Amino acid sequence: MDPLAQLKDIHLPAEINNYPVAPGWWLLAVILLALVIYGLVKCRQYLVKRKHKKAALTQLSPKAEIGTIVALLKWAALQYFPRQAVANLTGHEFKNFLVASLPVKHQETFTKLSGQYFISAYEEQTTSQSSTEFHQAAKLWLTHALPPQQNLTTEPVSSAIAAETSEHSEQAKVTVDNRVDDNDGVKS
Repeated sequence: MDPLAQLKDIHLPAEINNYPVAPGWWLLAVILLALVIYGLVKCRQYLVKRKHKKAALTQLSPKAEIGTIVALLKWAALQYFPRQAVANLTGHEFKNFLVASLPVKHQETFTKLSGQYFISAYEEQTTSQSSTEFHQAAKLWLTHALPPQQNLTTEPVSSAIAAETSEHSEQAKVTVDNRVDDNDGVKS
């Protein structure tokens, strides 16, 4: 007997219709999809968080009056901080709040640039005032304080700034007392 006669013809294996993908590739695909979704969510949060900051910076004009700039700063602060902490602040109290919300390295610069403008915004003016220094202070606060970081919102104001603002508060009190005396004891 011939051993070659017992051999069968060459035959191809059956075709595999649905090639099964290894579980590792499925895991990799799920991880990549999760990373893409996470990245998109974080990007959206980043843009939404800075939307009000961008709007305030575009509304800030170098030729704006002091009262307008203070109102813009108040609006921006209300967008990022609790309403009950910001809404009732005026004058030096509002200035102290803005200074406290800034990083420490910018607090002194903001205090120097803003000067007495927070008080003059609420005084009666016959002419409209504008100041490039106050515009620079507002721009500094908008760019560096917003959106607030958790550790910056609770930091106390530096002692030099606190001493300066308490000095201004006493000057304002003396001014109010003088107005009372001028009006025969009636507050105006």
